[in-house]
Amino acid sequence: MSKKNLLTSALVLGTLAATATPSVVSAATTEDASQAASQAGTEQVNNKSEDNKTNIIAGSDEKKADTTVANSATVQAASESATNASKTTAIIQAASGITQAQQQAFLNTAVPMAQKAASQYGVYTSVMLAQAILESAWGTSTLATQGHNLFGIKGDYNGAYVTMPTSEWSASQGWYTINANFRKYPSYYESFADNGNKLRNGVSWNSSYYSGTWKENTSSYKDATAWLQGRYATAPNYASSLNNLIQTYNLTQYDGNAETNGGSQTNSNTISVNNTNGSYVPLVAFNSDGSAKKITNRALANNTPWYTDQTKSYNGHTYYRVATNEWVEDSYLA
Repeated sequence: MSKKNLLTSALVLGTLAATATPSVVSAATTEDASQAASQAGTEQVNNKSEDNKTNIIAGSDEKKADTTVANSATVQAASESATNASKTTAIIQAASGITQAQQQAFLNTAVPMAQKAASQYGVYTSVMLAQAILESAWGTSTLATQGHNLFGIKGDYNGAYVTMPTSEWSASQGWYTINANFRKYPSYYESFADNGNKLRNGVSWNSSYYSGTWKENTSSYKDATAWLQGRYATAPNYASSLNNLIQTYNLTQYDGNAETNGGSQTNSNTISVNNTNGSYVPLVAFNSDGSAKKITNRALANNTPWYTDQTKSYNGHTYYRVATNEWVEDSYLA
């Protein structure tokens, strides 16, 4: 797996820590409004953000699964054994009774939305679609039909949610059932965009949690699905189930074709940054009145590539967005 900017040098980290300068990061810190906690038998959402334990990506040894998502019964069935994982398509069809016409109808609706969201957040359309197919059984699940929720993301969306039982997995208990609140979206697009935002900006305790799914950190979609294993889903064969769907339906044909206001997802959306006068590259945030302010607790490592989806002009400079409201000035482009 390519890790062009997964690892930040220990020297840089040590220097920053010693001088009380910003943490060098590889993704934006964002409040994840849906870290789940179990209470009175129903999993509720904690909307209070937690501080990240670290802003430095340390590799792919993450053991803590994302508790803000839950997986469908289809995921459970497809991932209970390697044999089932290789028969993911048949399992989904059997579970939902869908036809090829329904599959195509779902793709006709979902592909342009998935492409737009994937392009905005620099991730794979094919992986997004495979997740949506697996989690929602081609959009036929109760969660998808009642809440346009294709990814099992818990919590609420602008106050809207649906409550239903869901299966969870643990090594000690196997599969067990809880009740949970799930976000209810006005359309599929908001669901795809929410998923893209999660993959790009992580969870409240680790903003780089899904960094291994970013296009700039991977050589193919298989790197991304491997990173999701044990993170997005606790099911033991989640990655192989996604790979099976991507290969069966040739979902890679949809990668790299989307266009948004930020342009197509190509190498032109990646910038390299370097500060010749310092050990890190500073960031700014823009206020609601259009003015800029320096970000004092975060920065970018020198000589690292970054995905960007928007530009902004301010005081004679062009600023490139690398996170939700974190921008780098054009004078730091390498």
